[in-house]
Amino acid sequence: MAKIQQESEKNENIELLLQEAIKLTEEGNYDRAIEIYNKLIPYEIPEVFNNLGNVYRRQGMLGRAIEMYRKAIHICPNFSIAYFNLACALMEVDRYNEAVMFFEKAEKLGLKSFDLDVQLALCYIALGNKKKAKEKLSDESVKREVEKYVEGGLEL
Repeated sequence: MAKIQQESEKNENIELLLQEAIKLTEEGNYDRAIEIYNKLIPYEIPEVFNNLGNVYRRQGMLGRAIEMYRKAIHICPNFSIAYFNLACALMEVDRYNEAVMFFEKAEKLGLKSFDLDVQLALCYIALGNKKKAKEKLSDESVKREVEKYVEGGLEL
């Protein structure tokens, strides 16, 4: 019985640390958030690696961010948000082919979002895949958002 209680207390402590790290990240206290996430790494919680990737990405450390997202996916292959975040980081280093692959994987895993459609449309445009870009741009709100990022307008 004592072992079950210890395990429960450990899980509560992990959850509290995770919530603290999330709060610190939201406040922009990245160094302290990283310290806490690093304490949680041994528990192999996919959200820890995903969130750590987000912190590194905000700091411009894209290589480290990509590594963290990949670790999150390795631990939990159905973690659609980690695929989305990995794809976003890959876009930032102009690796559009890979980004499309991971955006599409996130979509296959059930992720549906405006941001996903916008990012995929931007990737398709960058790769010259007019057919797939047009499919995503058929949604007027997606088209309006994409136009903000495309110089010279959209001519597909």
